[in-house]
Amino acid sequence: MKITRRQLRRIIKEAIDVTNASTGEVMIFADEGDPALGDFKPDAPELAARNVMKRLGLTPLENMGDSDPSDPVEEIHLSAEDWAEMDYEIGGKRHKRKAKKNLARLNIDNLMARLEDWALNAREEYAADNPDADLQDIAWDLAQGAEYSFEPDEWNVLLYTGPFEGDDDLYTYVADLIA
Repeated sequence: MKITRRQLRRIIKEAIDVTNASTGEVMIFADEGDPALGDFKPDAPELAARNVMKRLGLTPLENMGDSDPSDPVEEIHLSAEDWAEMDYEIGGKRHKRKAKKNLARLNIDNLMARLEDWALNAREEYAADNPDADLQDIAWDLAQGAEYSFEPDEWNVLLYTGPFEGDDDLYTYVADLIA
């Protein structure tokens, strides 16, 4: 099987930079954990660059002449309009995924299930460490630790969106689960 020089260069390239020819803005397409990126976080995986360009029908500008053939990063230059369209596609999907994940994280049903799991787990762990202890006496103190197992915004959702009328009501609910 023969591989042309062009195919070999495409295989060897480690990352793709898509540059806005007008402003010089850059989108980095590389795989996560690439040591060549340093502290930079890629905008998307390397394979996504060509797929997005093909799907959106974007055409790269001719080689601008500033790329080094020995450089492991392939540079693609797009017009300002094409670059904006690609940026919207990449950024919009990332934003939608993040918003969906955040909504699921702050869902009151999910938070209540986590709170109940936390309470049952706290009861089991305390009972395992202190087999003769009366859980009625310690349940309120254990319940006060529940807050630290949740992010502040998650705790606020439990307090203000859930069926509770303040901190004491929430702690009482958790203490009842523990006891």
